[in-house]
Amino acid sequence: MALNPQNPSEIAQEIARLSEVLEGRTDEYAEHIAAAAHASATFKGTHARALLNVISAHGKLTVGEKEAFTEIEVNEQRVVAEVLEARAKATKSSMDSLRTQIDALRSLGASIRAQT
Repeated sequence: MALNPQNPSEIAQEIARLSEVLEGRTDEYAEHIAAAAHASATFKGTHARALLNVISAHGKLTVGEKEAFTEIEVNEQRVVAEVLEARAKATKSSMDSLRTQIDALRSLGASIRAQT
């Protein structure tokens, strides 16, 4: 929507629209952060089990070798956890951007009101 900075009504409408979008993003963020937390916990548990399996199957290994064998076993879970974390961060960034836009519109509206 193209704003006419001389029209406080349009500014108010745009603030309301962005507020609705922000509310939806807040719900998305809650879902994304929960999914990321679940994936992270799953990854950590899988990693611990894989490390124990590597130790019991291969005996003495260097730390690097243990980490390499373990990473092979849990790489997919790591990727899932990292992608979900990135999605949550992107949603949070979008929310921050929306808040900034709303704040800018509020300032613009206050400035216009002060001029009249």
